Amino acid sequence: MGAQQNSGAVSPELDEMVCDLIGYALDALADGEDPGVLACAEDAHGGRIEAAFSDDGEEACIEAAQDFIRLNRNGSAQDGMGEIDRYAIACTGAVELDGTYCDAILVSFYERSLPCGYSAYVLFENAGAGDEFAWAEPAPAGEEEPLI
Repeated sequence: MGAQQNSGAVSPELDEMVCDLIGYALDALADGEDPGVLACAEDAHGGRIEAAFSDDGEEACIEAAQDFIRLNRNGSAQDGMGEIDRYAIACTGAVELDGTYCDAILVSFYERSLPCGYSAYVLFENAGAGDEFAWAEPAPAGEEEPLI
């Protein structure tokens, strides 16, 4: 999933994390479930923490996921994880393409070696429709301010 970078490139570790979140969301959507807002963070040694937020409205869940990243920025001793080196947050939403809103998984991601955070989206249709469920390749959506 190569997002356009100003300098450097997305590491294989960040790419894998983003793909894991997208894959989890796609699996849930294919089964007709709401994946909620997903957050994942890793330290430089591959220690990983994950969380899903779905008990509140979409905006509150996005804020909770962002807070999860900020609160764990220095690591999580109970999870055996050091300082966060990379993170990703994914949720379902919509993107406007040619004047039409399309269902999409929206992903924000960042790692310390990048000049800024980035976002991407994955279009999908026919959630919960079995073999009729379909999705597109990830597409870049722009730059973001990092949370850490």
